[in-house]
Amino acid sequence: MAPPVELQSALEKVGQGQITRCWGDLSEDERSQLSVQIESLGLGGLREKFEEATATKSGRDLSGEAPKPVSAGRVCSRASLTAARREEYVRTGLGLIAEGKVGVILLAGGQGTRLGTKLPKGCVDLQLPGKKTLFQIQAERILDLQKLAAEAGGGKGHAVQKPIMWYIMLSDATRAYTESYFRENSWFGLKEDQVFLFNQGKLPCVSEEGKVLLETKGKIAESPDGNGGIYKALRDSGCLESMERAGVEALDCYCVDNILAKIADPLLIGYCKSFGADLCCRTLAKSSPGERVGVFVER
Repeated sequence: MAPPVELQSALEKVGQGQITRCWGDLSEDERSQLSVQIESLGLGGLREKFEEATATKSGRDLSGEAPKPVSAGRVCSRASLTAARREEYVRTGLGLIAEGKVGVILLAGGQGTRLGTKLPKGCVDLQLPGKKTLFQIQAERILDLQKLAAEAGGGKGHAVQKPIMWYIMLSDATRAYTESYFRENSWFGLKEDQVFLFNQGKLPCVSEEGKVLLETKGKIAESPDGNGGIYKALRDSGCLESMERAGVEALDCYCVDNILAKIADPLLIGYCKSFGADLCCRTLAKSSPGERVGVFVER
């Protein structure tokens, strides 16, 4: 039995007619599920995304231009700031935090496979003396920071009026366990309504030629869309509406396995506010030109 003409025509139009090659082997339920999956994935823009991704991998954008070094005027070294200027930025940053205008985004969709476990990375025992996990360490830092911000403006012992909103992006593989873990540990002292858990999206798996792959005869293989999917996930999950209700104006974003991350760094926030920056990134200088680490570039 052939697939519906309209469905097959739409797939052929975007170069993915091979998806239904096993249609005749499927049950009615499997056909229905595959049709729904095809519609939900929006394959129309897949070719464009694939071409953009392969162009980026080659080191050039679609215009053919190579990336350029970031201009010196767009880089600020912490060491170049005077003590007075640093204090000014920190004071500004703490003020914004105390007013509830700063939120934190945590990218935590991965499992700890490199650590020898399938648990979410944030739930893995780090073998520290206190038996703390990454989630606990980071939750406690948020607690300490919001208390510090409240006392910076209202004096010692001043209660937190506007807690820091913590938006944690998870995946299908980590969501259920992570949510249970937070509940079992009473959100590590945070208020439940200041922690917003949401899932990252998924994309179909494709071959090197950009053809969609099947997991089974009646199911398209999918994989998490990575950290780059954060923008769509924030929109689709309701995070943006939550931020608007809470009055959040600035966001600090980091990855769960960065144990040294200075979460919602008041200095950085104050610096961005003072210069009206839309985006600011923290980085370390390379130890040598040949050090094999990522770099920031301009396109």
